[in-house]
Amino acid sequence: MTLCIDIGNTNVCLALGTPENYTQARALTEGLDFVRFVEESFGGDVWGKLQDCAVSSVVPQAADTITKALQGLPIRRFDAGKSSVDFSRYKGQLGEDRAICCQTAVLKHGAPLILADLGTATTINVVDDKNIFLGGAIHAGVQTGLDALNSRTAQLPPVSEFPGAIKLIGEDTVECLISGAVMGTVFLIEGYVRRVGELLNLGREPVVVLTGGNAPPVAAHFRSRFVHEPELLLEGLFLI
Repeated sequence: MTLCIDIGNTNVCLALGTPENYTQARALTEGLDFVRFVEESFGGDVWGKLQDCAVSSVVPQAADTITKALQGLPIRRFDAGKSSVDFSRYKGQLGEDRAICCQTAVLKHGAPLILADLGTATTINVVDDKNIFLGGAIHAGVQTGLDALNSRTAQLPPVSEFPGAIKLIGEDTVECLISGAVMGTVFLIEGYVRRVGELLNLGREPVVVLTGGNAPPVAAHFRSRFVHEPELLLEGLFLI
């Protein structure tokens, strides 16, 4: 069996099994006792069943701690040189999660493609019709923005749950905050997709893919055509 490990800024997500049949577990990244988390999630005898691990991380310190706990097991990481997407034109350090999700989305849906990953940050990624990663945009995530408003203002309350029906025009402070966070993200992504189409000659209309933990409330209000891929990163880790 393979253990896939996604180390994010907020959560560590695990998937144990095969690409066709796996079990998931999730825990907060901060202060995580990784060995205990694995054994509580999958049983104390899980270590003898593992054949290899695939790891993606945006938190270097957490990645170091977790990979040390996996000593003796083959650990596989993303290799841009073996990717079907050309990341060579990107000028900065590209997060493994962005690269893996882009590659997996292109393999499933083709290019050109615009991928929005809605996690701690809302990250938008653009791949052109030649499978070249052009870059994108990084915005505060849905929950991150709400948390920042609560911590930096005197009267705005905390918000951590979203109702099934979100009002465009909020009728109280909480509804206004939710509209700003969710509908604002909808408009951000749809507007970005439209402007990219105007700027670039992509050959055909790009596939728009939404993924990440905050995608469901945003996807529910999307008017443009899109594909929701809730397990895109884990699928990519299994491919690795």
